[in-house]
Amino acid sequence: MPPKERVKIVEVGPRDGLQNLSVHVDTRGKISLIKQLAACGIREMQIGSFVSPKAIPQFKDIREVIAGILDLKGITLTAMVPNLQGLRDALKSGIRNLVFFFSVSRLHNLHNVKQTPEESIESLKIIKRELSFNPDTDISVALATVFGCPFELQVKVEDILRYVEAVAAIGVGRVTLCDTVGFGNPKLVEQITRACMEKFPEIHFGVHFHNTRGLGLANTLKAYETGIRSFESSIGGLGGCPFAPGASGNVATEDMVFMFNEMAVETGISVQKLLDVTLYLQDILPDVSLNI
Repeated sequence: MPPKERVKIVEVGPRDGLQNLSVHVDTRGKISLIKQLAACGIREMQIGSFVSPKAIPQFKDIREVIAGILDLKGITLTAMVPNLQGLRDALKSGIRNLVFFFSVSRLHNLHNVKQTPEESIESLKIIKRELSFNPDTDISVALATVFGCPFELQVKVEDILRYVEAVAAIGVGRVTLCDTVGFGNPKLVEQITRACMEKFPEIHFGVHFHNTRGLGLANTLKAYETGIRSFESSIGGLGGCPFAPGASGNVATEDMVFMFNEMAVETGISVQKLLDVTLYLQDILPDVSLNI
């Protein structure tokens, strides 16, 4: 019998799912959420961002959260960093797997991190240089607004490829293509993912879809059919970019896992355990609409 096809599902609920909530989830609640998600079989998880608390108050306790989860075994814990200071703070906290993010849309990047995409690439060069002194670290890049921008609408494929090329030239080997506001559709997803994979076969590409217009799972399936094997999702469908007007939640992890498991594609994650975690979310987020 041939080996079973396998995909990697990266849980982003503790980061993207919580970042724009109006309610603050206390430190103990975040730690419990992360540990419960890990117990579902998830093997990679974004646990927060090292940004100014003025920009995203939800992560003002990120150091305390990390201190409570560093003993987790068999799971890769990642955090987003926008700049060199964020990187240094992450390393001091014990996180060794970083995600640097910027938008392929100039206007969205200016709203999000107060830089042009070109300036973000220069920041990435500095961060990569700093990491050369920390051999036990790894960094990937998340490219926002790849499938559409709330300010500029459509993004040209050639612009996306140009930024991927710049990232590859710096020596980054993993890139996540993000549909920040849910503008993507299966035809567009196929066009962009295929173009990226054909031009940069040495890069491991993942995708991150929002479900703003109900196409999150359809886009996920199309990306899988195109050859993508790494997918980001959020428990309960929580999430959305605080700097992207109209962005609603991510694809729900429980929906994505169910789809792949029913297709006989191995995820290593238990749907029933994920559903139990959504009940916990109802307890700590009683006024938040969940995908359940």
